[in-house]
Amino acid sequence: MLIFVECFTNIIHRTEDLRNMFVKYGPVSDVYLPLDYYTRRCRGFAYVQYEDPRDAEDALHYLDRTRFYGRELEIEFARGDRKSPGQMRGKERRRSPHRRSPYRRGRSHSRSPRRYRSRSRSPYR
Repeated sequence: MLIFVECFTNIIHRTEDLRNMFVKYGPVSDVYLPLDYYTRRCRGFAYVQYEDPRDAEDALHYLDRTRFYGRELEIEFARGDRKSPGQMRGKERRRSPHRRSPYRRGRSHSRSPRRYRSRSRSPYR
């Protein structure tokens, strides 16, 4: 059974810290901390995999809303399967704040009106 752990900040840095917290309720088969592809920092959530669903239920019951390094954890059963790093990388790319709008071309758009040249050339130029 897979548990989703959200802590709203990237306070979780090591899987051992989480494993030690969750192993009290039963054998943990995996702890996964997704990292941001570009910054390599924790994205603020983790997945904990239990061998026995009853152990996951106990952990959820006793650890939801507990404090971890001064922050409150929200714990719930994970919806769906864990994403692969490639799937997460694609998701981050779509949400990138540096993405250009499809309406923007390569030019800068100043707020001043464009000045067009007249087609006839003046001899006084």
